[in-house]
Amino acid sequence: MNFPLRIWRQKDRQSKGKLVEYKATNISPDTSFLEMLDIVNDELTERGEAPIAFDSDCREGICGTCALTINGQAHGPKHPAAACQLYMRSFSDGETITIEPFRAKP
Repeated sequence: MNFPLRIWRQKDRQSKGKLVEYKATNISPDTSFLEMLDIVNDELTERGEAPIAFDSDCREGICGTCALTINGQAHGPKHPAAACQLYMRSFSDGETITIEPFRAKP
């Protein structure tokens, strides 16, 4: 499976952020969402680019550290569990995936 990715990148709190486009290629449907990000990060690192920053800990759906906004929804569309429990088979091949951090609201 192949996915165009739009990922929020921001150097620090003071810097203006933006969505940056990447590609995830040859991804197995049985790959978890975080494993897909690991694969993309490996490719970025090999090219000398900064990896995508995201938090994770247990990767078992217990701790909640991996909270992400995926396609505008917490943890991903139609997915009530943690992002680490989301698998790429939940997306259509070629579907654009937008990944952003959770936003704090007053």
